[in-house]
Amino acid sequence: MGAGEFSTETFVKDLSTIADAERVLSDPETLKTYAHDTSLAPSRRPDAVVKVRSTLEVQKVVKYANEHGIPVTPRSSATGFYGAGIPQEGGIVIDMTLMKRILRLDTRNKWVLVEPGVTYGELQKELAKHGMRAVNPLLPHKDKSVITSLLEREPRLTPKHHLDETIMTMEVVLPTGELFRTGAMAIPASAPEKVPDEAHSDLCNSMGPGIDWYRLIPGSLGTYGIVTAMNMKIAFIPTKQKVIFFGFKNLEDSIEAFYKIERKQIGDECFLLNSSYLASILASAPDDIDHMRSILPPYVLILNVTAGEWLPEEKMDYQMEALEDISRTYLLKPMESLPGVQEAEKVIADRLYQPWDNGAYWKFRAKGASQEIFFLTTLKRSPEFLNIVKTVAQAHDYPVSHIGLYLQPKQWGRAFQMEVSFPYNPEDMLERQQVENIYMQASQELINKGAFFYRVYGPWADMVYSRTGNLHDIIKKIKHILDPNMILNPGKLGF
Repeated sequence: MGAGEFSTETFVKDLSTIADAERVLSDPETLKTYAHDTSLAPSRRPDAVVKVRSTLEVQKVVKYANEHGIPVTPRSSATGFYGAGIPQEGGIVIDMTLMKRILRLDTRNKWVLVEPGVTYGELQKELAKHGMRAVNPLLPHKDKSVITSLLEREPRLTPKHHLDETIMTMEVVLPTGELFRTGAMAIPASAPEKVPDEAHSDLCNSMGPGIDWYRLIPGSLGTYGIVTAMNMKIAFIPTKQKVIFFGFKNLEDSIEAFYKIERKQIGDECFLLNSSYLASILASAPDDIDHMRSILPPYVLILNVTAGEWLPEEKMDYQMEALEDISRTYLLKPMESLPGVQEAEKVIADRLYQPWDNGAYWKFRAKGASQEIFFLTTLKRSPEFLNIVKTVAQAHDYPVSHIGLYLQPKQWGRAFQMEVSFPYNPEDMLERQQVENIYMQASQELINKGAFFYRVYGPWADMVYSRTGNLHDIIKKIKHILDPNMILNPGKLGF
């Protein structure tokens, strides 16, 4: 029996035995807000929303859904960018934004245990009291769930090898409603925050039981299980830092120096933005973006040289000396500020470890919305892929100067996430269709040329899995084992 075979009254009444009645929502206006996100993905309303407060409530809702064959879509962020939280087949949305507890902090082993409703702003505020910080992506949305960000494999700003895989252990509600714990958390049945004391475990072992769940569950878009607690790696706030800019006329000119900085392991954060993306961050108001874009260097490499708790002066000195050598070798001109931007160094330094909190989200400031394409590549191929994107945009009469570019190294530059974005006016249907056409064609051509789409959303599933041999058959088998009734986020990943 599916959700559509229930009367709304019966459906809501049943769910109200699991959660308080005021947390079971079915009015049209509320359901409309859960029907879409900021992506181009088609809208679809759920039949009901349950705002859960505990893991036990999540389990009960999932078991109820299994009993009646109702689709379930988990959400823990108040905003979404990629369509993963849209209930593609209706049913129940489990909203975990009320699960706000920071359960435990271990500064010695550098991890924190949180529930899915905890946002980056909330977590950074708490960690700062202990001189610690989350390992965050670039300027996340203020309403972004930390757990959601990790499960979506958003690239971390700090490309150190030991911070690339940030997830340690997880508590997961399986699609059957059973409770499952991974890694060192799997030993006792105690509450996650009590495991370290009762099991004499530091929760640092992410392996097992069995397969590497910390690699399988991320990227699965909530189709394998619902994560209700996670402990993740954190880092110390630097005691010293210095932001340095390098401007380039052409992307090709930045590559050798970018590689060298990564191989020398200078600084904690080093990434490249084009003038369009950087202007969206630095402009004091949206109306200033066009002007700022025109005066900034076309491509800017941003390096955050840092030192921590041990010998900070000495560390800063040898990093700056190494940077001077690289600058001489590649004829670079390090800048402590940027044209037309007052205190650019301070602005970037203050924002690196914080969510975006300056009005409309920075990627949307230019036109109200933006559609992204992101994938892994080697740095030396990035100009080739950028040319593909520009060619497709020009064919659709889209101004290439508006395209955003972000290059983020992973594991000290062994690979890079390349992100391009297309700002558009969401109220203009012709412009929206133009960007959707560019998105589909550019994605197809990039995949054909070898861009590695490792975060598979929406229409990318068919594009990617049609090229991966029997991989999709294997992950479908895993899905059927974990979710025999196929209720958890159906329609995603081609399931």
